[in-house]
Amino acid sequence: MEISSSSSTISEQQLRRQEGQSNTNTDVAKQSLISSKEWLRLHGLKSNKLNLKQILSQIGFPHCEAYVASLGRFVASRYADGLFPRVYRAEDGTAYNLTAKSELICQFVEHLKQAVESYEQRINWLTSRSRQVFGVILEQCITIVLDWGAMREEELSLCQDALTMVLEEQVALIAKFNIIRASREPVKWQENAAPAMEQSIAAAISWVKKLTFEQALSQASRLDALQEAGRDRTIESMYYFVVGDIPEESKQLLLQRVLEMPCPVCTVSFNARGEGTVAFLKDLSAEAHGRFHAFAERTEYAGFPASSLKDGDSVMSRNSRKLKGKPPPGTWHRKETVCVVP
Repeated sequence: MEISSSSSTISEQQLRRQEGQSNTNTDVAKQSLISSKEWLRLHGLKSNKLNLKQILSQIGFPHCEAYVASLGRFVASRYADGLFPRVYRAEDGTAYNLTAKSELICQFVEHLKQAVESYEQRINWLTSRSRQVFGVILEQCITIVLDWGAMREEELSLCQDALTMVLEEQVALIAKFNIIRASREPVKWQENAAPAMEQSIAAAISWVKKLTFEQALSQASRLDALQEAGRDRTIESMYYFVVGDIPEESKQLLLQRVLEMPCPVCTVSFNARGEGTVAFLKDLSAEAHGRFHAFAERTEYAGFPASSLKDGDSVMSRNSRKLKGKPPPGTWHRKETVCVVP
């Protein structure tokens, strides 16, 4: 689900930082941290005058008809019958007589091919690296709340790698951020959101790398971490990063606490082992006016057997540390990939 939230315009300095950190040849403006709805508004077919109605109006003219009162019905002109090739718009049945030469039509074919390539680039970007794992961060000031209480010990380094990638590729491009880990007592990287600069990103990554494995969280630990995050009234959105599953007995109180938050709460499900957690976090984000994203590592130990993968997907070894995966069952409707389940 892709619920828009307030975000300030990316400054020229931030765009230069984004351009310097980009590892692709695609235009920075086309692959920036904006929602798919906004991206389509800026770079879609309509904005480039390439939807069917716009093209037809440039290569032909509509076959006119008018209502004749004396006959009590619409009557179409016949002067062009057989004179021009004719096509019909499926949406409303409007007929267009085509008058353009083949050279002009070939130009539109090339423009449409370029548009298809642009769409493919956007989808590939959305489903790669930190966007595949975390979705797209749309706000300029955020707090990431880590709920790693259901994490398996062998998943720690994987989660650290995932969060590091998010910090390097996305958080580095926004204005301010903070990280809070749910624990016996909430562990805060900073007391309040700090400016996202090269030094602070490096410090946050170092902090993440020093996090250790902890046993299962209590219900109060999750609630306390969210409450701490909500005390910083400067943040625009909270990202609740959940590894594994949430106990059934915690869900109702968790929902109540989230609804008390002063800002939208986006949820990120990482390696959930059952569809119940995925469905809960999806509903939670909707209630909290946020967005939802889910990722499951492509391994059997992540809880989804090899038989659940589509044809062509490969199952990686248990010891693989690469962040390769797919949305888990129950998350195939992805507005943000045109990801989130945006």
